[in-house]
Amino acid sequence: MVKLEKEHKTTSFLSESCELKGHLHTKGGIRIDGKISGTVNCESVLYVGETGKIEAEIATKSLVSGGSIVGNVTAEDTVQINAPGSVEGDIRTCHLGIEKNVFFNGRCQLLKPKDNKKPELKKPKVPRKAIPHRD
Repeated sequence: MVKLEKEHKTTSFLSESCELKGHLHTKGGIRIDGKISGTVNCESVLYVGETGKIEAEIATKSLVSGGSIVGNVTAEDTVQINAPGSVEGDIRTCHLGIEKNVFFNGRCQLLKPKDNKKPELKKPKVPRKAIPHRD
């Protein structure tokens, strides 16, 4: 199992009953037990609980997941996938840990720490608002 630095604290929480669509950006650590679709950008540790379901492009410092992820993951430091978690997408990171009985379907690219930088994710386009009195 890959160990994470102790300095990372969880400052936000998305509970099992919550669902988010769009772009999530957080500077502190976050634990997700609900559903997210869109993009996730976390400057600390992203924890995904067993009930968490993410359909998003993820860019983070570190990821620890026991939930379901569909989308590509880029982590500057560590990715740890714990049972009963699953990942369907590509993973780019410096350190990778995958427990027994975890489903992984994708490609993995292990990078040297100096070569790995978190990409800037593009925010989804917001639909234009209707103009009420247009000819």
